[in-house]
Amino acid sequence: MRNIGLVALAAAPLILSCQPAWPACGQNGGPGYRNSSGKCVGWEALARQCGSPPTTKCSAELVAEGAADAASKGKSIRALIQDAHEKAKSEEAVRP
Repeated sequence: MRNIGLVALAAAPLILSCQPAWPACGQNGGPGYRNSSGKCVGWEALARQCGSPPTTKCSAELVAEGAADAASKGKSIRALIQDAHEKAKSEEAVRP
């Protein structure tokens, strides 16, 4: 019995120092890509953080169906937003 206590005492630091495994990106409904900082990318940030195609700046894990299409559409949406902001700035500069 005494040896079991010693084994448990010796194993405790090993068990406590282990980090839990990260779940694969895409496992919880996301697009399935991990960015350069090691975090899973959400659908909204896919084009902004990963680019189009998403493997440009991110690593693929459990890629969801339609993720590449979402990234390309997201890139188009980002371009429309940028154009709208630039147009608003130029109109603001013209106003007296």
